[in-house]
Amino acid sequence: MGFISGEQHALQVIVLGAGGGPLEDNVTAFLVRASASGWKKGSVMAVDGGVGLAAISRILHGHKQNRPFTNKSAPSDGVDSPIALIDGPFEGLEIPSVSSSANAKYIYRELIDTVLFTHPHLDHIMGAVINTATPAPTRQKRFAGLPSTIEALKLHIFNNAIWPNLTDENNGAGMISYIRLVEGGSPAAGQGYSKGYVEVAPGLGVKAMSISHGTCIENHTHRGNTPLQTPSPFPGEGPRLGSPMANNYMQRSNSVTSSNLNTSVPMITGGTPSPAGECVYNSSVFFIRDSATGKEILIFGDIEPDPISLSPRNHLVWKEAAPKIASGKLTGIFIECSYANSRDNDQLFGHMKPTFLMQELKMLGDYVINSKNGGEKSNGDQDYSLISPKRKRDRAGSVASAAPDDRNLKTPRQQSPIEPENSDNQPSNQNFLVPRSPHNRRRGSSASANPSKNGPLPSYPEEKPEDRPFLPLKGLRVVIVHVKENLDDGIAAADIIRNELRELEGTAGLGCEFIISHSGLSLYF
Repeated sequence: MGFISGEQHALQVIVLGAGGGPLEDNVTAFLVRASASGWKKGSVMAVDGGVGLAAISRILHGHKQNRPFTNKSAPSDGVDSPIALIDGPFEGLEIPSVSSSANAKYIYRELIDTVLFTHPHLDHIMGAVINTATPAPTRQKRFAGLPSTIEALKLHIFNNAIWPNLTDENNGAGMISYIRLVEGGSPAAGQGYSKGYVEVAPGLGVKAMSISHGTCIENHTHRGNTPLQTPSPFPGEGPRLGSPMANNYMQRSNSVTSSNLNTSVPMITGGTPSPAGECVYNSSVFFIRDSATGKEILIFGDIEPDPISLSPRNHLVWKEAAPKIASGKLTGIFIECSYANSRDNDQLFGHMKPTFLMQELKMLGDYVINSKNGGEKSNGDQDYSLISPKRKRDRAGSVASAAPDDRNLKTPRQQSPIEPENSDNQPSNQNFLVPRSPHNRRRGSSASANPSKNGPLPSYPEEKPEDRPFLPLKGLRVVIVHVKENLDDGIAAADIIRNELRELEGTAGLGCEFIISHSGLSLYF
């Protein structure tokens, strides 16, 4: 069963796919529902679709039911009580069939009406696309996302070349309807705390924001671009404009601009202008709100750190989220951490590693402190939206790896009574709850083995946990997704990342709880 506590739960999230590749059977996909809606028709919303039916079937295979099927009693004959699942992520679901694959089809056809897509990379859409071939569909599916994501699906997937045009646009088959969400929320939707949230499933409101996910590797020029002037969110540092990160993300094999490539890359005040043609790939993050209780979670698509982004936008998300965390309404964040700290920064390809994730969470913590202080600046709090860099950065430099290569270093683990020792992403209904452990404060200052690829870290002020007025993120669960498997005989990538986050949190003292996700994990918020 998923995470349970004494309070009433508003939202349930089931992890179908937790990884970021290269294993194709465990890539990003979630199911979300409002607990009050039960398991009724259309009550489940999918977020990303790297995997789908196969993962649902695999998870169902481990469930128990309240009574067996018999030859004399069909599940719908009304004579006996309905046959329902009594444990696992789908607990309480009444099932119509004996086999897990048939029941997975039932969930897909009857319960899931809407799929939200953070961005159109294959590891986030593959399962959802292939699942459209499910036999005997009964009604339209709604594929929702920011306009750039929908445009990519329309042009490059459902185009009668890669996949049949099953949509209701361009004379398609009409079995899929696109929903184009408005950046930052719809100005016409809701009021008060629900303003901007569009209900896309029963009891679930959604607000989308754009984030950055690397850059295009091609050195091509987009004519007519006028870079915008925007301040840096980082005190004393500007993003590495013109650095290797500017050319590190493979998107396309021709010079046609993808709809998810943001070619109007902002310049950073006081920084070095971006070379012509550098374009940032757009991903998105969803604020998902339970309409009845106002409880919220955040689910990020693939995301890069603001310190090395050509278009830093994460701080805008944190600023939006902070008051919700301060009030106790937002209690869960699903965010990627693809690589361990040993990964060179110019090889992150628009992804996170623990040092950068912790920097982002520190920024969030400062915004929460500011919010709890009624908007007044707290000790060490920075107005990230107004600070310009104090110096230009070396065009060839990059941000340092904050930890030595510890792929062969076993860090002692604290074993939680509900945390299995293995990390092979096998389906399970338990949580990975990560207790904090002491952190070696000098670890973050270790010199990189490759100084040509690594420069100084952003100049964040050094803090001890006791320097903060309270644990700003206490009660927040940070669920780690999109871990990329290293596929060797050493320590599993998830274990390395878990240990590194645990150590960094031991120093930062934010108070958040890290959970390493796996397929079959069920969480309640």
